Amino acid sequence: MPEGDVLLSNADGAIRALGPTVLVCECPGDDLDLAVRRIAAFALTASLIIVGIVAARAAPFPILFIAGTWTAGATAALLVVRRRRRLHGLFLLDFDRAEIVQEGRGFRRTFPIQAIARVSTPPAWDADVDEPGLAPRWLLLHLSTGEQLRLGRAPAYALGPALAFLKRAGVDA
Repeated sequence: MPEGDVLLSNADGAIRALGPTVLVCECPGDDLDLAVRRIAAFALTASLIIVGIVAARAAPFPILFIAGTWTAGATAALLVVRRRRRLHGLFLLDFDRAEIVQEGRGFRRTFPIQAIARVSTPPAWDADVDEPGLAPRWLLLHLSTGEQLRLGRAPAYALGPALAFLKRAGVDA
């Protein structure tokens, strides 16, 4: 990640200001992606083996319903993880060049800076904190296309400098 003024740095990512008009946000997401891909690969492989066993007439035909259920479940899980992956990544918000660049696992997207509708800080659903003020919140960038980009995750007080940067850049909160 490029050097700059650190606005947020924690285990969930980092946000840096590279001058008054460039914000770099790194929000890699969680390890759910890897776990789901491995479990789905196992389920799909097991389904193919079951189909082969049934094709060889070594198992009864109704067992194919189990293989079909595993295949459907694995496919659905992979689609959900793929959609979640589009929320995370390395974001470069360049207000001088009027563009947002997102680099994620296996993709790169560019949006015009005018596509920013607003920014919000909803609570993270997996928050397991006793103190309400320390509960993590997402720093979400809402685009006019309906997409959301997760720029970072931290308690509300830690997101303050990044929110101030975005407000100075003209983004509505």
